[in-house]
This record gives sequence, structure tokens and C-alpha cells, in this order.
Amino acid sequence: MVAPAVAPLPREFAVSLHMVHIIFGLFGAVFVLISGFDTAGRTALTKGTSMMLVFMATITWTWWINRQGVLYWNLDSVPFWNANCSAEKRNRTVHILKNISIVGALTMLQQMAKYESQDSPGRPSFLEGLVTALRPWSFAGIIGPYLVLLAVLRCLLHIELPGYTVVFALVIALLAVQATANLVNSYKDFEKGIDTAETAGDRTLVDGLVSPMVLKVLAAIALLWWLSFFLWSVLATEFNLTVLSWATVGTLLAIGYTAGPAPLKYIGLGDLTVFICFGPGVISYCSVVLVGGVMWQALLLTAPASLYVVGILHANNYRDIDVDRRAGAKTVAILLGPKASLTYYDGLLLGAHALALLFGWICGCHGVAGTIFVLPQTLWLCVRIRRQHLLSDQDEETAKSMMMFLIRTDLHIAYRHHSFIYTYIYIATIYIYIYKCIYIYIYLFYILGESSCSTPRARSRVSGPVVPRLYTCSNE
Repeated sequence: MVAPAVAPLPREFAVSLHMVHIIFGLFGAVFVLISGFDTAGRTALTKGTSMMLVFMATITWTWWINRQGVLYWNLDSVPFWNANCSAEKRNRTVHILKNISIVGALTMLQQMAKYESQDSPGRPSFLEGLVTALRPWSFAGIIGPYLVLLAVLRCLLHIELPGYTVVFALVIALLAVQATANLVNSYKDFEKGIDTAETAGDRTLVDGLVSPMVLKVLAAIALLWWLSFFLWSVLATEFNLTVLSWATVGTLLAIGYTAGPAPLKYIGLGDLTVFICFGPGVISYCSVVLVGGVMWQALLLTAPASLYVVGILHANNYRDIDVDRRAGAKTVAILLGPKASLTYYDGLLLGAHALALLFGWICGCHGVAGTIFVLPQTLWLCVRIRRQHLLSDQDEETAKSMMMFLIRTDLHIAYRHHSFIYTYIYIATIYIYIYKCIYIYIYLFYILGESSCSTPRARSRVSGPVVPRLYTCSNE
């Protein structure tokens, strides 16, 4: 039922993604239930409703709107209230309306929890500490290239995947190794005194949200899961040299990024490490595990995403440039200096767009030109990083934009032979494109106008482009 509903996405990927969303819904329901017992239940309620909204959107489409590949509006030509309407259409209508009401209720609960948090801020709960420690927003960096690989294998090269179990288990394993790297990074930065209560962007340990022991246990569990899959993959591929070498190197780099006698992040090798781990390393490993060989098209089409991932890291290092310098670290941001770091960040993000166009042309997949619709968001990030008061979550905003970039890449690879759906994707993105362009141009005008005024202005502290308030310059 699931695969026809989301065709032409790869069957294994579609079912695995659907399963992930069902798990999201399960955990979301648990979070909502425990929100009354959590020390800061608003956190559990906000996170839980978000996860349940993802679940409700998924099942509404796969179970009722496009059930088994038959769209709701194609069932028959009469409306559902007509006596001649089919029983199937009436049944679907009831469930669609029911799900819409549930989505509305969840949205109201979520907004109530957010407003209450803003009006009465309190100390973050243990649950929020766990979420902060795992940094789930960073998972886009490892999942994104993997999704592009699946789209290339199934929709561009038409290669059969081994089945649902391997595809799904590989997703969980990649998340585990990413979580391990995040947890080790948080612990080592805290241990070395780089993260302090005054300057830390990662508040997990400095605010006491999670104890160091809990962080170690979480890291050990995540690492154990990854090593278990690593061992299975080596045995399943009969000790394939590519699998053995890349998995070993990737594990060492993930842990050695901030741990060990010479942490790679603090000797100027962090960006190169991230590019290798999230680019050719993970793609080569996953490709051999799934289909027994490395496909050069996959390496090329995932390279732009790898540049974007490095941009996430650099945004974090640029924000922490003063803190890292005082701690004696030598990140790429420190080596380049503030001005050159901004140019480097621009080059990473804009270079990702340029490479997507070039490699799409080389691979004969011209649909990836659709990534141009993410360009307004990329330009906004290049403006945003220059606003000091917005730097605190620049890395998170870059990760969100990178996921938009990867989704565009995936969709245009998967849907390149399906003009009907392809047209609707373009129509939707055109509206987003126009909206972003208008606001970016307004904000650029605001910057130019602000620089021409002699009196300081109060700056907005929101995380996106906003329409500026009217003001009067002193020289007018």
C-alpha cells in the first residue's frame, strides 16, 4: 500500500521512510502523554506534537489521499455528499476529515505550549537535555547524502536494492554513528573547558541538562549499535576492502574529530574530515553494502551536499571563533580569520549549487537544476551569518537549508520521468522562491538603509528575514 502511494520513489526507501514516520508518531504520542509528568512538560508537548504532525501527514497521504496509488479525486466524479458517491470515497472522506481535525488539535496544543514557554520561561527539562545532546537537526548531514544515493541507484541507474531490512538498518546505523560523534564532541568540549556557561552554543553539559555519565552511556549505546552493523556489513560483503576500510576510517574520524591525542577539529582538519565522512566515505560504504559496488554517478551527485554539510560545521566554528581561540584550538575559521571565513562560507554554499548543475549535466540528470529554487534561502544564509545577533543558531539554519537542497535533489532525480508530479513540484517551489526573494530583497534594502543612517537601530532577533519597521534617519 505504501510503495504505490509514494511512487516513483524507490520502494525500499519509501517503506523505510514510512516506518520511520510511524516510529515518530509512536514517540510523539509518548511525549504528549508524559508531558504532564515531565519537569518542563511544555518541552515534551512541543516535541511530541511536532512528531505526531509528521506522522499524521504521512498516513493521511499514504492511507487515504493516495491509497495504493489511486488518488482520492480520481475515485469518481461525484462529490462525497452525493447519494451516488462510492462507499470507498465516503470512507476516505471520513478519515481525511478526521485526520484534519486531529492535525488542527495538535497544532493548537503546540502553539499553546510555545506561547506558555515564551511567557513563563523555565529551566529546560531532562527530555530537552537529551534532545540537545543528540542534536537531531544535524542528522540531515548524514541522512541527506544517503537519500541521494538511494535515488541515484533506483531511479537513475535502475539498480535493485537488497530489501527493506538492510535499507532501514543502514539508516539507523548512520544515525547511530552521527549521534556518537555529536555526544563525544559535546563531552570533550566540556571537558577541555571550551564550552562554558557564558559562551557555549551547546548547552547540554554547561547548563546541567544531562550529566556527563548519562552522556557517556548514550555515546556507548550509539557506538555499540554502529559497531554491530559495521561487523555485520563486513561479514555480509565477505570482507570487502572498500567496506572494511571506509567504515574503519569513518569510525576513527568520527571519534577522533574532538577526541584522542590530536583532535582533528582543533588542528585545522575538521572541514576535510567532515567532507570525507559525509561525502565519498559514507557513499562508497553504503553503495557497496547495498549493491556491491561504488557508482561514480552517486559520488558526483552527492558531492554538492557534502559542501553544504561542511558549511554547517563552518557556521558553528565561525560563531565560536573567539571561544576556540582562547582555548588554543585552530579551526579553519581561526586560520582564515573573520573576513576570509565569511567568503569561505559563501563559497561552500554557492559552490554546492554550482556543482549540482555541473554534475547533473555530466550524469545526464538535468532535473537537479531544480536545486536553483533553494538559492534564495542560500543567499539569505550568506546575509544572515553577517548579522552578529543571529549567529547563535546559524549552524542549525544551515542544516535546515541543506535538507531543502537535498530534498530538491532527491525529488528531481526520482521524478525526472513523471511530468505531472514534476510540474506540481515546480509550481509549489515557485511560490516559495518568490516569497523568499521578496523578503531577501527587503532585508538587503534594510541593511543598506541602516548603514546610511547615523543613529543606531534596534535589530530584530528573529531567525529569518523580516519586514523592517519604518524609521527615520537623523539626516532626513
